[in-house]
Formats: sequence, structure tokens, C-alpha cells
Amino acid sequence: GAAGVLRLYEERAAELGLAAALRRGPRCPSLAEALEGLQDVERYYRHLYLESKLLLLRVSCDSLADMEALPQSWERILERYKEDVVQDTLLKISLFVDNQRELCCSPGS
Repeated sequence: GAAGVLRLYEERAAELGLAAALRRGPRCPSLAEALEGLQDVERYYRHLYLESKLLLLRVSCDSLADMEALPQSWERILERYKEDVVQDTLLKISLFVDNQRELCCSPGS
């Protein structure tokens, strides 16, 4: 998955060059798009983590009102961070990795 994209890039960055990193196929995103997707996922989880952490830091266990409001506050955070970006990126990465496997394993490559 994601580790495979980064490993492929690290192994072949010099030989690929910029043009190859930006080239996309009809069914496959470019390496640059796959890496950008990984950054989007990382940013998604970082924001989700920070907002969740902030919520928990603001809650006082001694406050009944805070404790009662916690489930609704948690749900609002989860609603804001739907996993569409994660699912879209995982699809891009799987298409990219599958395409790279086909290219590496096809006869004549």
C-alpha cells in the first residue's frame, strides 16, 4: 500500500526522473498524485488527532455538563472528518501499485 509507494519512489527516484513521476496512465495516477494523496491522508489524521486531543483537554471529569456533552462533541468531530479522503487515496495507491507491478512483471520490461 502506502509504504510500497514510498519504497518504490525511494528506490527508483533517480532513474524515474521528473517526467516519469508526473506521468499518469488511463487507469493509474502518477507517482506525484499517489504521494500527494499520502500527504492528504497524513494531514487528515493529524487534524483529526489534534481536534480530538483538544476536545479531551478541554473536558473536565469533574463537570457533569462536560461529560454529558462529550458524546455529541465527539460525533461532531467524526462528522467533520469523514473518511472519503482516505478511501480515495487508498484507491489511488492500490491502482498505482498494481500498475507498477504489471509494468515490472510484464514480459519485455
